[in-house]
Amino acid sequence: MMMAGGRTEDSGGWQRVFLLAVVFCTARFCHAEIGSREDAFVGYSEKSYKKTVFPAPRHGNEFLIFSTRFGDIRVELLPESSPNAVKYMKSLVTQRLMDGCSFYRAEPAGPTIDEGRDSIRPGYALVQGGLYSCGRQETKNLHVETAVNNTKGAVSLITGTSEFFFNLEAHPEWDGSFSVFGKVVDIDSWNVLRRIVALPTRQEAHSSGTILRMLQSPVPFKTRLELPTPIQGS
Repeated sequence: MMMAGGRTEDSGGWQRVFLLAVVFCTARFCHAEIGSREDAFVGYSEKSYKKTVFPAPRHGNEFLIFSTRFGDIRVELLPESSPNAVKYMKSLVTQRLMDGCSFYRAEPAGPTIDEGRDSIRPGYALVQGGLYSCGRQETKNLHVETAVNNTKGAVSLITGTSEFFFNLEAHPEWDGSFSVFGKVVDIDSWNVLRRIVALPTRQEAHSSGTILRMLQSPVPFKTRLELPTPIQGS
């Protein structure tokens, strides 16, 4: 079910409620009303999948590049810690399955109010994309690889799907639920993500009850793999 535009201010009363909510939160009293950020992926994060722990990552890995109209997002892949997720993501690139797909969900950080609700919650702080946006979504039951946490800049595969998301803030509540297959490595990539998450959105109710902020105009990308920079002394 589609909801009205997420960034359209529909009345002065709604603006006043939101302003009061922000002030309330910044005063450090918001914990009494806030819902959990775990709700961002209800239906996925709580599924039971076999979990595998591989060693922590080393430097000098391959890069996955997302090219958008705002510039490139460079993701260092982590094959030592998430070999199955990395192999899967690379297969999508080499088979050109992600060409023409888009980033379609953008959830800013900070306190927010969902339409039709009167309580505030922390923003989910993520940018999401994948094969769903181009009608090629897959069900992929890979083991969850848990060596790397959902820290700021981590890029995670949504369990059981062909979709992925960028953590714009640390999300310790999701550790152990998703395979982190890469990380954002430079300021230029962060600037692209900031531009995407600032775009206009509409609110859409997921079947789980989670309110999603979907981009009014999804951001298409093309992907390519880039060889790692040789490590000195190797």
